[in-house]
Amino acid sequence: MTTGPAENEGQRILELKRGRMDAAGRLMDHYGESLMRYLHSILGNREAAEDVFQEVWIKVMRKIGRFRDGEAFGPWLFRVARNTAYDTLRGRKRWWSLDTGSGKEGEEVPEVADPSDFSRRVLARETVSRAMGELTPGFREVLELRFIEELSYDEIAAVCRLPLGTVKSRLKRGLERLAERLGEARNDVP
Repeated sequence: MTTGPAENEGQRILELKRGRMDAAGRLMDHYGESLMRYLHSILGNREAAEDVFQEVWIKVMRKIGRFRDGEAFGPWLFRVARNTAYDTLRGRKRWWSLDTGSGKEGEEVPEVADPSDFSRRVLARETVSRAMGELTPGFREVLELRFIEELSYDEIAAVCRLPLGTVKSRLKRGLERLAERLGEARNDVP
């Protein structure tokens, strides 16, 4: 979503509507990484996000006929993903379990001059991840969309189907709650 529409996105969507499922591959390539991050933020672990990711694309291929020409595909895709993820959560009757794994597979580890600096950064990342995991899904979702996916308030409102004022208040309260949890985490460190 942060990169905008895919190259020839309109053509890919038209091909999908005509039944050419290979067109979905190019859309997946473009939106896949952002969509996985978003699903992971809602579901809390990579395995569940991967399962839902596949389910989302199956739904996209089934529902592409309902997609209106001229509508932005990214927000529509993320609404499908959001609804599918929340359906999964309701089905599991539990909310969050945070996967605190490291970065992407195959990602190169940057060289760090001071190993203690690296340790501090890893600890800070884990602390923020834990604190985010303690937030309710509504707060975590808007924080992820705003600060990780870098969506505008209007785009978040479209994805979540919320009024703009609700998006702004959730962001504010979510940031306040995150700051509280991070303050508590600092107090726990010896």
